[in-house]
This record gives sequence, C-alpha cells and structure tokens, in this order.
Amino acid sequence: MPPNPDNIVLYIGRHGRTSLNASNSFRGNANPPLDAVGIKEAHELADFFSSKQISHIFCSDKQRAVKTAEIIAQSKGDCPVHKSETLRALDVGTFSGTPRNAKSEAALQKYLDNPDTKIPGGESLNEFKARIGPCFAAGIKICEECGVPPLIVGHSSVIHEAGSLTRGDHKSVLVQPGGVIALFIKDGKIQAEPIFKPLKVSPDSKAKTIT
Repeated sequence: MPPNPDNIVLYIGRHGRTSLNASNSFRGNANPPLDAVGIKEAHELADFFSSKQISHIFCSDKQRAVKTAEIIAQSKGDCPVHKSETLRALDVGTFSGTPRNAKSEAALQKYLDNPDTKIPGGESLNEFKARIGPCFAAGIKICEECGVPPLIVGHSSVIHEAGSLTRGDHKSVLVQPGGVIALFIKDGKIQAEPIFKPLKVSPDSKAKTIT
C-alpha cells in the first residue's frame, strides 16, 4: 500500500543509469554522465513528479545526479536545483569504477562490516552515515516548515541509508536507477517505501508507479 500523499515528508530519487551502472561496476566517487537509458529515466522521473508538489530539489554535485535533478526541475518550471558534496554516494575509494563481482563485493564488505574503518582511498561507512543522516533531517524540517516535501536526487548508497534508518535493513527500500522512495509519517514514526520504478527494457521503455 503506497503512503498517503499528505503524510509524505521527503522524496528521495535515485539518478538515472550510467555506463557504470550498466556494466555493474562500483560508482562511489566516480563521475560518469547519464547514458541514453539514464536520460530516458530522468524524463520519466520528471513525468512522475509533474503532478506532485515539491518545495525544493537537492542533489549531489556528481553530474549523474545533477542532470537528473535538472531534468526534473525543468518540468517544474525551472525549480532551483541545490547541489551539495554532502549528498555524494558512499566513497568506496579504490573500488570506484571497478567491476562488481563476488570477490570485489566480499572485499568491500569487510570494510562495511567494520564501519569505523576507512575504505582505501575513500571514507568509512560511519563517516558516510554521519553526513547523510542530517540531510534527511534537514529535508524533513523543510517539509514541516512549509508543508511541502522536498526532493533529494541521490545515489544507491543514499537509498540504502534511508532503509537502514527507517527499517533497520539497508536493502529494504532499494530501487534501481530512476526509482523513487518516499519518507512519510505513520503512527508517529518516519517510515520509508518505494513509490516509483522504471521498467528496465530499453531507452523507449515506460515507467510505472508502484501500487
């Protein structure tokens, strides 16, 4: 059951696809642009948000997030896009741009299982959590003050953190590139739920709202 729109306090969208997503490689602090599918997904996100009120749009300063946010903003009458390094993905350091496979994922997992240990060339999981959590809190505060939820356009690790904070399971609300989750209030608590996902077929594929 999707959340009551009146209870939504923050939207978190995942940027569209890049070549590194398509090749199943780690992204982290890498800065690839959207590919053709990613551009299509960004426009599908714009269509999704065309009927929804958004007070602000925030995104990481990586071009995949910025382009996605700008396409959405254009559909909202050039709503200002606020870029921030704070919203960057978990910096996986030397893993960035390398293929994901059983061996590399196991190697990275050792650092995730020891969240105070820095990933070589990157940051620790707890450093990432310490910068992302306040972004969620700030977004919710904006909604409380103006009555309209803002949108964060971020990365998969940002979605992971939303699941971790609201459900205690970092995979619980994960969406693919071009997907959206909502943070909302239910029974006095902040909860999270996926509300939109693109169909992974081709640049001409259609997206759908999750019901």
